[in-house]
Amino acid sequence: MSLETVTVEKVDQVGKITLNRPEKLNAINDAMMRDLEAALDQMQQDPDIWVVVIKGAGEAFSVGQDLSGVGTSEVMPPQPRAKAYLGDMFETAMRNCLRWQAIFDFPRWTIAEVHGYCLGAGCDLAMACRMVMAAEDAVFGDPSIRMGLASPNPLWTWRVGLKKTKEMLFTGKYIDGREAERIGLVMKAIPPDKLEEETNLAAESCAKFGTIGGFDGQAGFWAFDRATYDLSGLSAAWRLASNLHTLSAIQRPGRSIIDRGEFDFYEVRDKRGLKAAIEARDAPFRKYFPQPKTPKENK
Repeated sequence: MSLETVTVEKVDQVGKITLNRPEKLNAINDAMMRDLEAALDQMQQDPDIWVVVIKGAGEAFSVGQDLSGVGTSEVMPPQPRAKAYLGDMFETAMRNCLRWQAIFDFPRWTIAEVHGYCLGAGCDLAMACRMVMAAEDAVFGDPSIRMGLASPNPLWTWRVGLKKTKEMLFTGKYIDGREAERIGLVMKAIPPDKLEEETNLAAESCAKFGTIGGFDGQAGFWAFDRATYDLSGLSAAWRLASNLHTLSAIQRPGRSIIDRGEFDFYEVRDKRGLKAAIEARDAPFRKYFPQPKTPKENK
């Protein structure tokens, strides 16, 4: 199978998928989503693979959706330079929602190995995994909040609870791996130089020992675990979050009002470039929510 934006390998009973756009900090576009889905399907077809580790090449796990708008319909609206039809926007949002649900429901144990930035859609991907192992200086958050967009991911509430979800998604705050462990977003925060070793150990232990009831017990746990999520309202929350995300994208021409009046990320991007647009998006937040530094920024 030819995959352009991810790489796959198998080590005993552990499958490894690496997001492989390091020059773009593994920004997620349509091609990467298709490759990720194909790689997971490949892993699922192999009965000897019990655990799948998802990680990022280069300096980051993923900075989130590709905001360049090139090769992607992930950006809301689907065609930022034009007035998209409402039907197209809801269809795009629902298609993406089903993609995340499929990853969340993947019937093998999944582990996100997170270093560097884990933002937006990258954070959605990590939360869709059953376990998150993170470097202590990894950076988590959803920058779409800073553009006036509502998160399309309801898993925040199930992962960290309502109070912390409000703090993260009403403020656009970023946190490091240590704080992510404290609030329950990640299972374990690890010194960066030990991250791969600790993740491999966790994957190997899951693959070799499964659960107390063996692998049949693990499969049963997964099935009832997902049913419990549905009973608690997650199945409806997926649709609600997806619809709210779409409505937030069409509520006004500008995407956020924070001291600076209307701010349209895409207009700034088209006139001054992507880097300038990201700087303009993030600048008002730094005074209130100082951004954790990644290893590269600490040098």
